[in-house]
Amino acid sequence: MPYPIIDALAGTWLMADGRIYDFNSELTEELRKPVGHLMYYEVIRIADNTPLFWDDHMDRLRGSIGGSFELRGDLLSESKQLLERHLSIGSELEGLNLRIVVTPEIRVIHLIPSYYPDLEQLGQGVSTLIIDWERDKPNVKVIKPDYKAAVAHGFARRSIFGSPFELLLADKQGYLTEGSRSNLFFIRGDEVLSAPDNRILLGVTRKYVMQAIERAGAKMVVEMITAQDLANEAIDAAFLSGSPIDLLPISSIDDIPLTSANNELFMRVNQEYHAIMLEWIDSHRQYRAIGPE
Repeated sequence: MPYPIIDALAGTWLMADGRIYDFNSELTEELRKPVGHLMYYEVIRIADNTPLFWDDHMDRLRGSIGGSFELRGDLLSESKQLLERHLSIGSELEGLNLRIVVTPEIRVIHLIPSYYPDLEQLGQGVSTLIIDWERDKPNVKVIKPDYKAAVAHGFARRSIFGSPFELLLADKQGYLTEGSRSNLFFIRGDEVLSAPDNRILLGVTRKYVMQAIERAGAKMVVEMITAQDLANEAIDAAFLSGSPIDLLPISSIDDIPLTSANNELFMRVNQEYHAIMLEWIDSHRQYRAIGPE
């Protein structure tokens, strides 16, 4: 099933192959048309006008492409140009994400709306539902229309807790591996559990969550959990991580309630993660887009 190179646009302009185009341009209209070839992409959170964890995202993008074609251009310089063009007219970047899409023929950079949780979701957690889906190449971040269709169908479902904020992927054996757009962690006592690296998309945020877990004095354990384990109350809490959401506690999985937001270990890990994030921004001021004085 073909899929367009751009969707869910935010802002006023996009960048394509080093040139800025407005949304009414002929090129923009062409990019809205579905295409059948593979597209590799990254979604990067904008924090303090800075593309957060930029180098990690670029490393993952190169890894996804795997040498199948050359990644051309200076993506950092082009991204900063696009951000600074928006800042020049007073646009607010907080709450937006930067999306980079590359194919052998073109590279496109544009802003998209974030699905950042509201204060209630941050304080109480979010509901999730399980869908049966196993990625064939979990470590590759590529646009796949069949996966997008399955996820869209999953988000249309409801539990007794209402519509889901996120979907959790279950493999053929029933193990919960990751979220549809996030990484998944479980807490059991002083342990934090996560699926093996080769079973999931290695999220950029996840790398810094691992550092936060260590700084919080917890033990990281490679172990997968099933829905039956949840029903048997084998875990104390669960949370998601991802570029647009940071760390987010889970309040329910299907019809099973959880009190993750009040879990002491989760709160410690969350605090350490935010400290790490601020340290990264402070040490990478050269990546920050500069607006008018």
